[in-house]
Amino acid sequence: MSFGTLASLRAVALRRQGAILRVIYSLTLVAVVSVTFSVFLSSVAMGSAIVLWLTLLIAGGKEAFPATPLDRYFLFYLSAEALATIFSVEPGASLFNMKRFFLISFVYLGLLAMTDLRRLRSAVAALVCVAVILSCVEIFTLSSFGGHYARLSLFQHSLTEGGIKLIVLLFIIPFMIRSETPRAWRLGAAAAGIPLFVGLILTQSRSSWLGLVGGVLAIGMLQNRKIIILLVLVIVLFALFAPADFQSRALSIFDPAMPSNLSRIHMMTTGWKMFLDRPVFGVGDIDLKRIYVTYITPIEEGEGGHLHNNLMMLLVTLGIGGAAATAALFVQIFLTELRAVRATRHDWMLGSLTIGSLAAYVGFHINGLFEWNFGDHEIAVLLWFTVGAALVAQKIAAEPGETAS
Repeated sequence: MSFGTLASLRAVALRRQGAILRVIYSLTLVAVVSVTFSVFLSSVAMGSAIVLWLTLLIAGGKEAFPATPLDRYFLFYLSAEALATIFSVEPGASLFNMKRFFLISFVYLGLLAMTDLRRLRSAVAALVCVAVILSCVEIFTLSSFGGHYARLSLFQHSLTEGGIKLIVLLFIIPFMIRSETPRAWRLGAAAAGIPLFVGLILTQSRSSWLGLVGGVLAIGMLQNRKIIILLVLVIVLFALFAPADFQSRALSIFDPAMPSNLSRIHMMTTGWKMFLDRPVFGVGDIDLKRIYVTYITPIEEGEGGHLHNNLMMLLVTLGIGGAAATAALFVQIFLTELRAVRATRHDWMLGSLTIGSLAAYVGFHINGLFEWNFGDHEIAVLLWFTVGAALVAQKIAAEPGETAS
């Protein structure tokens, strides 16, 4: 075979690979964006993207598997899930729930398919635009009963809605306050932030409110401390002028006798007892209600299926080793995103994306002190997407000629 023929075949193979990557990018984008309103559509798109990714892995080997600083920690987490499943009280259910591990593929799909600044920018813009449109629809269709507002939950459960809006809002706040950001981008981010913020408040998700406070504090420490003053001002205005229902909702955070708070306290104390009974491998990644009711009588109907706290859920379901492995993954993600922030600090767009990703990550964990959001499919998709986006931004920053500034 001549050199010219080999070169021609290689060119065809590269074009085919490029076409597959474009399809993977489109499917990944659909999966991330649609998770805000349809888990089914998101799952179909994700599954299709993974199948195409596997074809590239089979054909191209290591080139189709972008290495990250998180790889070994993902394996630790997978091993913990596998061991917990083997020793689970319900192995079949635990095996089924291990599907959440595949959501991590969004990190790799992002690195593989978002090959340049244009694609990264388009993916973020698409997510924000859809989240804003959905928020506007929810706000203008929200009903009230006897003067009391219903919780925002048109497309998802109100707690999930709160987690989604929390992540997307924190993702774009750095664009609003960075001095180098072009005026059009700052105004666009601010315009998008208004319905996202209003929608977040209307979910009445207290844990998401706290996550927003924590995420904004992180942005203030990393980028511009003046936003902390603005945060304090917003809290004061909320305390003075928010409708009584919302003021009462905020104050209830500090009321241990409130049924919802008391239920969470019960779940924490009962979860600790469940952990002590199976401390090594846990009960497996399962719905806990059947076991929970053998320890205590729930005071609320939804109590006990999960424990409304990420760490306690990991201890109970995966045991001490699994919880430690997952905690190590969480710490490594934080350190990895912090390195991405430092690597992109001189570029207004990439720097804003990495700070937004880290702020969203901080907000996610504060939210997770009161919710099992690591086990919430919709929120987990956005979590892994933002982690992938930070890694992509860091990679682009290291390539000459690809930055926005």
